Amino acid sequence: MTLQDIAAAAQIPVSSAHRITNTLLDVGYLEAAPNNKVYLIGPRLRRLLNLSFGDAPIDKVASPLLAELANKLQEVAFICRLVGGVIKLEAFAFPQEAPSSLIHPGYEFPFHATASGKAMLAFQNEDFISDVLSEDIPRYQAETTVDREEIRRQLDAVRLRGYAVNDMEFDPGVFALAAPVTFEHGNVFLTVGIVGMSTRMHGRFEEAEMASLTKSAAAKLSHLLSSHR
Repeated sequence: MTLQDIAAAAQIPVSSAHRITNTLLDVGYLEAAPNNKVYLIGPRLRRLLNLSFGDAPIDKVASPLLAELANKLQEVAFICRLVGGVIKLEAFAFPQEAPSSLIHPGYEFPFHATASGKAMLAFQNEDFISDVLSEDIPRYQAETTVDREEIRRQLDAVRLRGYAVNDMEFDPGVFALAAPVTFEHGNVFLTVGIVGMSTRMHGRFEEAEMASLTKSAAAKLSHLLSSHR
């Protein structure tokens, strides 16, 4: 909206709208478009709106999508959510017909060593990424990337292809693939993932096929949650 649009919608003088808009810009509730003539919802307000989904709608809407993805790949499908700077497991589904050894997605998702962590981190703002990379980066397995520049290169690749992988970087023998759930303005606070034994998953599916199915589920979830809200 332009400044005039804001003033008209709020039914206040343009001078008052200008003063209030500047305050909202300062606190991150609004942001100026590149031409500085149009204002958009800012990153801080978008984060508040993300929290307004609540737990029930996501779980309810996601359940059929997770079940479908789990059944197609015959592994555990799951959703993670970014809350207060920490990634948490939101929901998961087991396939109806599955191998004897299924892998639970767990409850810890380091940004640098898990598929969900990298898929989430890649689409945050630079300040968030810098803060994460300024902290200790532990090596969990031999395959864990701990070099900060290499992690940034991995994040660039995630943005390019639209998904992230963790191949035995966090847990021995475990492979996971995750895609971001992208909302308006590229906002990401959810990921959809699939997890299982690395050898088994690579023996049955090409990575491109797993990625296509997971990205499709993420896109459907974005559409359904946006419509629900």
